[in-house]
Amino acid sequence: MEKYHIVVDLEKCVGCFNCMLACQDEFVGNRWAPYSDTQELHGEKWINTLRHERGKAPYTEVAFVTQMCRHCGKAACEKAFPQAVERREDGIVLLDMKAAKGNKALVDSCPYGMIKWNEELETAQKCTGCAHLLDDGWDEPRCVQVCPLRALSVVKCSDEEFEEMTDKLKLKPLEPGENKPRVMYRHMYRLNSCFIKGAVIRKEKEIERAQENVEVQLFVNGELIDSVKTDFFGEFKFDRLPKNSGTFTVTAKKDGFNPVSKEVELGEESLFMGGFYIE
Repeated sequence: MEKYHIVVDLEKCVGCFNCMLACQDEFVGNRWAPYSDTQELHGEKWINTLRHERGKAPYTEVAFVTQMCRHCGKAACEKAFPQAVERREDGIVLLDMKAAKGNKALVDSCPYGMIKWNEELETAQKCTGCAHLLDDGWDEPRCVQVCPLRALSVVKCSDEEFEEMTDKLKLKPLEPGENKPRVMYRHMYRLNSCFIKGAVIRKEKEIERAQENVEVQLFVNGELIDSVKTDFFGEFKFDRLPKNSGTFTVTAKKDGFNPVSKEVELGEESLFMGGFYIE
């Protein structure tokens, strides 16, 4: 049986919030029974994009993390309230509109905080995967359709095929656990790893000039683990380094110049090393 899965690419999302606006456009003021009642205009969002920052001034990087109902294969909400949760054969998880009415405990049953409480209607609500549109012949939910950079994509395939895709693309759930979410994330290093960044500079008559195409090497305990070239601005970056991974030695080498090395200690935060001055 083919089932719907959502893939979120953290390298592509720029935080435009088109997905959130499309969701509100589809559900605010529109009652799609038996799938969902109207979404609250000023209430909590069924899909939202949060900002995650790595590094410190003067160099930081931002990733945007779009979150929605995970449509879990083993949903905690279903376990807590089986009479209120409908699991479709295509993998989409829905809340029964009648059973959700007045049942605020449904909100707390989701470990990801993706079930919302509609104060106006006094009912629990969440992302439906735009099941009403998919059942009407649409290929994608609204959030995926409007994503300009395709940071969101929908995959309809068997669980076995999606497991192969998960291994190939190194997809990960946003949180650990046994709930088997059908919303998976690509390029998770943007959230859970660190980078070391710096620049190579040469001083010529009191003028600092960026040095392009300089080889910069990264060592741990004397072992070379990575090597990069500086860009047009003389900058280099080593990424996807585990947090709290200890002491690194960074060496800049250019023909005709003495190599320059610095040691850095990598903790919870990414590092900007400043400039390497070569002579």
